[in-house]
Amino acid sequence: MFETSVDLLIGMDTIRAEETRYRIHQTANQLQRLGDYQAAEKVYRDALLIYPNKPGMMLGLAGVLSLLGKYEEAIDWVERGLPLSSNEKQKATMRAVLCFLYLKSGLEKKADMLASKLPHKRECREAIQPLISQRIQGEAIDKEIRRILLGLDDTDTPEYSEEKHL
Repeated sequence: MFETSVDLLIGMDTIRAEETRYRIHQTANQLQRLGDYQAAEKVYRDALLIYPNKPGMMLGLAGVLSLLGKYEEAIDWVERGLPLSSNEKQKATMRAVLCFLYLKSGLEKKADMLASKLPHKRECREAIQPLISQRIQGEAIDKEIRRILLGLDDTDTPEYSEEKHL
């Protein structure tokens, strides 16, 4: 009667779900690079209705909220998503952002403590800890968050360029 096993159907469903989550991140990242942070926020909020326990969605939303200046809510989402995530690159990126979110929110001791434990290149303690120790403020913090999340330096703008991202 039926020639497709339940295991195969479950596997296909898992693959489809992974592809859907990948497309969600791809769409949100493109919107962020275009500077449309509100649309990216909506993409992640809608995704969290479908995937409420996926750390990638939580951390993606936290990143967008950081770019929108919604620092306290971003901190909440990072703190919820980090312990659930197994993606080390994503965790390193969001830990670095969290340092600046803490600093922006007046939680300097938390920022210092977290900055002293950072790995990686854009997210490394050698780059971030001096900035935290200097107690940078305002737009300087926002610039560092954009640099970490979007990979933008002082000359870049949040506009998507095919040549730049191929």
